[in-house]
Amino acid sequence: SSCVYRLKGFRAMAEAAADNGSAGSSDVPRKRIQSPQDMDIWMQSKLLQQLMSFAGELSEAVKAKPIVPESLEKASPLVRGLVEMLDELERWIPDFPPLDQPMRFGNKSFCKWHARLTERAEGLLRQALAQVPAAAAFADSLAAELAYYLQGSFGDERRIDYGTGHEAAFFAILFALGARGVVEKTDAANLVLLVFAKYIRVMRCLQSVYFLEPAGSHGVWGLDDFHALPFVFGAGQLTGLEDEVPTGEVYKDGIIRDYADRYLYVDAIRQVLLAKKGAPFHETSPMLYDITAVPTWHKTHAGLVKMYKAEVLGKFPVIQHFLFGPTLRWPGDTDAAKG
Repeated sequence: SSCVYRLKGFRAMAEAAADNGSAGSSDVPRKRIQSPQDMDIWMQSKLLQQLMSFAGELSEAVKAKPIVPESLEKASPLVRGLVEMLDELERWIPDFPPLDQPMRFGNKSFCKWHARLTERAEGLLRQALAQVPAAAAFADSLAAELAYYLQGSFGDERRIDYGTGHEAAFFAILFALGARGVVEKTDAANLVLLVFAKYIRVMRCLQSVYFLEPAGSHGVWGLDDFHALPFVFGAGQLTGLEDEVPTGEVYKDGIIRDYADRYLYVDAIRQVLLAKKGAPFHETSPMLYDITAVPTWHKTHAGLVKMYKAEVLGKFPVIQHFLFGPTLRWPGDTDAAKG
């Protein structure tokens, strides 16, 4: 497949591209996980392995690299296009001020913001993909496909909630861009430190303005009410930097002050502390507190990767909403055809 040639280095991506052929099928992304049998197919699938490999490759790409805002100017046109798309989504928020309503959570103005997203998602993706001449032949069909994932990346407009399944939809967009050869290995660090970091900022803004409910939160016994990947990528980013940011001090004021703007994990901890002000960290976030006892970021990262596979991609209530389509093909179709 010519797809594989264009990939220039993403191992997981090259495999996905080879598996999918040209991925030119016209089927619309839809949910496919509906039963324990479907769950078994998913958990044993090559696609799940590829998603986990991709998370590992992205984590490796950001190792010991701080976030440097100036790097946006030197980023590839696609990365800049994706960041601009996310900037645009953020600019819409003041157009839909929160309604004065009796319930604090789930502000109904979010539905209007989300309606605009649904209306414009495909056009915005087409604009971003227009930055990549190599994608010209399939940019329109890819934008139409990824629009479904983009609509699913920012929370549920009916329940007015957000959780790790929505975050996984955005991760699926990054994976699909790799699988179709649109991003190259040299973009990997910027996909996390510029694109994904910007996505998290937009999400936090939506959460604070519209008071989105945490979807399927484990409460105090979960890692975080809303997110998982900032911890996974963030621990990868801090690997080898224990002298600068010791695992056991990541929630201390000095570390937060000096490093939260540069490192995703510290930023995620800062967010938790802001959201749960007034009580000690070990009480509000016992799981994150327990993780601080792990001596190295390498081990922390390994544990978080396992947790991500088990608690997000491996949990039926979360992954039943995941979409499968031309690029992320349902393994029940592809693996069965091969077997």
